[in-house]
Amino acid sequence: MDSGSASASEPLCARIERERVDSVVHAFYDKLRTHAELSRFFGHIEDFVQHEQHIAVFWWWAMGGRAERQRPFDMNGRHQPLGLNERAFAQWLAIFRETLQEQLPPELAEAWFDLAQGIGANLQRMMLEGKRAFILDRL
Repeated sequence: MDSGSASASEPLCARIERERVDSVVHAFYDKLRTHAELSRFFGHIEDFVQHEQHIAVFWWWAMGGRAERQRPFDMNGRHQPLGLNERAFAQWLAIFRETLQEQLPPELAEAWFDLAQGIGANLQRMMLEGKRAFILDRL
C-alpha cells in the first residue's frame, strides 16, 4: 500500500502496515539498548527477540489491529519495578519520535507519536502517582 494515498479514516495499523511496525520497534530497541541512560532498564530482558515481538503486537493492537494471540499487556506491572522517572519518560519519547521520523513518512510518524504520547502520559501518571496497575486486555 502506498502510505501517501492511504485514507486518514483507515485505522493507523492499516496505514502503517505490520512489517513497518516490526521494523520501527526493532530500530527503537536498538537505540535503547545502547543509550547511555536508558540501556540499564533493559538488562533484565533475556530474550530480546521475544520482547520486541511482544511490543510490536502491543503497538499493532493499540493502532487498531488484531493480535495473533491473546495476551494482556500489564503496562504498570511491567514498568513499575524499573523505577522510571520523568527524565526517563521524556528520553524514551524523544528517542521514539526520532525513530518514527527516520522510519516512516511524516504523517504516519506523527500519528503514531500522538498515540505513544497518550499512552506514555497515562503510564507515567499511573506510576508516578502510585496508582493501581492497569492491564490492557482487549485483545
